[in-house]
Amino acid sequence: ELQKQYTQKQQPFLDARTKVLQNLEVAPEEAKDKGTPALTGFWKQAMKNLPALEDHIEEWDEPVLEYCKDITKSWVDESDLAKGFRLHFHFVENPYFTNTELFKEYSVKEDNPYTGEMSAKEIKATIIEWKPGKDVTVEKVTKKVKGGGAKKAKQKGKEKEEPRDSFFRGFFRNLKEGGNIPEDINLDEARELVDEDEEDDDEHMLELLMENDYEIGCCIRDSLVPFAVRWYTGEACPDGYDDEDDDDEEEESEEEDDDDDDDDSPPKGKKYHPPTRGKAGKKEAGGEAKEECKQQ
Repeated sequence: ELQKQYTQKQQPFLDARTKVLQNLEVAPEEAKDKGTPALTGFWKQAMKNLPALEDHIEEWDEPVLEYCKDITKSWVDESDLAKGFRLHFHFVENPYFTNTELFKEYSVKEDNPYTGEMSAKEIKATIIEWKPGKDVTVEKVTKKVKGGGAKKAKQKGKEKEEPRDSFFRGFFRNLKEGGNIPEDINLDEARELVDEDEEDDDEHMLELLMENDYEIGCCIRDSLVPFAVRWYTGEACPDGYDDEDDDDEEEESEEEDDDDDDDDSPPKGKKYHPPTRGKAGKKEAGGEAKEECKQQ
């Protein structure tokens, strides 16, 4: 009941934020077709600053996110909030897909009645209707022509589409307890990122995927949606977070120079980020731990 009251009292402020961001009167002419014309790329930047999402957003995702006009949340059952929640990503008309809304729905269960710990039992997501040639979750790869000499010179390599890492691929997946692991996840690489004793356990891999996805969803619901302005400005970022990233990059660079055979274990403090099948994921870590999603 308290959660309901809090949401109701907060909503007028979120509505006012949306109205300001979509004010065409103050928008430059070239930004009037974007999702937030008064402040172009607002949601893109806020999402990139959120620790849980920063490693999931690729450079080819960013132009698509320019057309995001709002991110909202709702409950699976208004009479029983414990049943789960939905995230709604609202888009204006854009060159990439025909959907005006992409959603994620988390159906949850109580793991421990004494601690109130919850986990997802099923995660549903929108099927994105990509426009021809605009699917940013795939890339065209030219197959090399076998043979040599005149034959190779005359023939052109055939192009085919292969999946690649993308926020729109990794986040908008359907997952369910006891279900199958999505086919576009490269299991061979994924197993290298988990404990050796459990690397052949598909059930554990699915549990890991759902746990990570649920934590990211909670971060978006509890932190990004209500405090998007502070994430956009960077005010909400954990103290010293950027500095720690810079230090980690320097240390990793030094370690690579010293030993090129170092293993590919995920950086400490990072969540598991499954690689995409067909191409090695350039990043191995995903969302941050929950404590970093708390409002600063």
